[in-house]
Amino acid sequence: MSESKQREGFIPAGLVVQSLRGVVEGSLHIAGDVEQAALQAEHICLTESGTLKDGQIEAQSVMIDGYVTGVTFTTPRLTAGANARISDCVIEMGSPTGCAIHEDASFEGDVRISVSRKGGGQQRPDTQREGQTVVAHDEAHLVIPGDDEPDPHWAAKTPDISEAEQDAEIPLGG
Repeated sequence: MSESKQREGFIPAGLVVQSLRGVVEGSLHIAGDVEQAALQAEHICLTESGTLKDGQIEAQSVMIDGYVTGVTFTTPRLTAGANARISDCVIEMGSPTGCAIHEDASFEGDVRISVSRKGGGQQRPDTQREGQTVVAHDEAHLVIPGDDEPDPHWAAKTPDISEAEQDAEIPLGG
């Protein structure tokens, strides 16, 4: 095998693999069923017929077009295709711009997507101004109002619902 050829792994449809652990040099395409995975790879592709249940996946890019449940993904790039069904997963990303979700993708249960900027731009120490905290960052300066200042984005006229005159009647079906 030549050095220039991309190494790839493949789990075919119909194959059930339990407790899949290891490091994959290159890509891993999953068309079968994988349970309890602990994988590191450059690229993970879960096809429409593939399922991935319980585990931790760390990859440079993840493409989901099958069913995933109970998995924690750590990746800078995640794509959820039209047939993706993602349930009770955690997706840890390095950038908010690395996520593409097709409008027909399905999310169920507790799916959490978090962004951490490990290795991101250099951060400078926080500074204090009168009643505010300024968080300095190479790309942005965020001003966080102090507790005693009104939020300028909050609507000026917020209805007072503390003294409702009557209860709402909501039909519950029957």
